[in-house]
Amino acid sequence: MGLRFGDLPIRLRKVVYYTLSSSDQKFWAKSVSHGLPNLCRRAVRQFVPMIPGLLMTIWCVTWAPIENRKSKRKDPKVYENDK
Repeated sequence: MGLRFGDLPIRLRKVVYYTLSSSDQKFWAKSVSHGLPNLCRRAVRQFVPMIPGLLMTIWCVTWAPIENRKSKRKDPKVYENDK
């Protein structure tokens, strides 16, 4: 009953733990030479399938207000005989 996590009777032999200090890590290593081209490649791969949807959306956004204005116009032929 007196066993705690740090005092377990099991001994691990021939196990080596390696750690790297946070001050020794290079956070920006290969970020420009590897990371930036990788980011561009992934963005292009994701953007290519989206092009048809984006073009259709742009077309609808420009076409709909024009058609709305056309349909809201008064027909001059209806008012020809008014005085």
